Amino acid sequence: MIVPPATERRLVNEEILFALAPNAQAEAVLRRYRATQIASRRFALAGMTIIRARLEGGRSARGVLAEMVSDPRVASAQPNYLYTLQQDEPKGTAQPAGADGVPVPPAGRPDDAEKTIVIPDLPPIPPLVSTVPKRELQPQYVVEKLHLDDLHKIARGAAIRVAVIDSGADTSHPELQGVLAGSFDALGGEGQPDAHGTAMAAAILAQAQLQGIAPGARLLAARAFSGAATTGPANGTTFHILAALDWAAGEGARILNLSFAGPQDRLLSRSLAGAKTKGMIAVAAAGNGGAKAAPLYPGADPNVIAVTATDADDKPFSGANRGDYIAVAAPGVDVLAAEPQGRYAFSSGTSIAAAHVSGLVALLLEKRPELGLDEVRRLLSESAVDLGGRGKDPVFGAGRVDGPAALSRALPMSTARP
Repeated sequence: MIVPPATERRLVNEEILFALAPNAQAEAVLRRYRATQIASRRFALAGMTIIRARLEGGRSARGVLAEMVSDPRVASAQPNYLYTLQQDEPKGTAQPAGADGVPVPPAGRPDDAEKTIVIPDLPPIPPLVSTVPKRELQPQYVVEKLHLDDLHKIARGAAIRVAVIDSGADTSHPELQGVLAGSFDALGGEGQPDAHGTAMAAAILAQAQLQGIAPGARLLAARAFSGAATTGPANGTTFHILAALDWAAGEGARILNLSFAGPQDRLLSRSLAGAKTKGMIAVAAAGNGGAKAAPLYPGADPNVIAVTATDADDKPFSGANRGDYIAVAAPGVDVLAAEPQGRYAFSSGTSIAAAHVSGLVALLLEKRPELGLDEVRRLLSESAVDLGGRGKDPVFGAGRVDGPAALSRALPMSTARP
């Protein structure tokens, strides 16, 4: 049983998740704890059937879980934890234009929350045609930092399925035309396309005026987080995230992009371990809690590749977590990103940095589909550009990812030579 400490507030206070012991009856357990079953689902990756229950009469998850510790009918129980995409609601005014007449990133250092600064006056942009320059918008420094033009002569992530477990994506956006291989809504209802999920998907797969890291990959868009319809940060729960992960596995995902963060969670950890055994590679944001924050999950889970963010000068994102669990860094400050309704915005944080690494992993898998999580982590780490102190450190991990160097290490010698 997992009874969270009184200081842990990242949970749904009136819900619990539990698994029954052999021969136990759900109705009896629910009656004993004055709870109503919301859903029961077999999670293949976790290897468990989980009952999601709502507590009645003002009972709290913490109190009920403490009572369940001595109940032999309950095999395991825990909170339905909350995870957040850590992105402020879009805000800000139009940014001043540069010399070429297009918006430029905001000045100053980012704070400890993931920021999306909207460019309100930028109209929707139609799909690219031959008469329109490739980058009419502010050029992406990510393109040169990761040498995408050179990389895409060798690999584009062709047919690699990337599951973006997020808040949904506006797949009608010009940047996401023709990339969707499947979609899933763990929340149900009428979810609106959200900025965060749209930005993550486009960072990986952009097709029009932005240059995605893996434009030949295919998107599995899973909505597990509430998006634009709510106030404050978008939240997702353990139950919904597990459902999205299972769906992605069933759809043949090779890469799981997890640009969210929250508490340590035994059920999520079991699912990620299951994903690894099936050959899926999970890439997660290190978190935007700041330099002194405790580790955030799933970034700190051993079955993911944790990514922190750097800027155009290879300086660290000031709001990023620090820790030994960070594997690598990637561009993630003042990145031009897609927004719903054909719009664009500047975004900063470990979320979009993780998406860039997911795209790079797709390029590696196109050439070496047999690679697993440990091999990919090693390739990225050994080929990274060392930043900060010599060797691996808690700020940058092994350093900022180097696309050509990683791909060169992955390819046979005869192929890698110019």
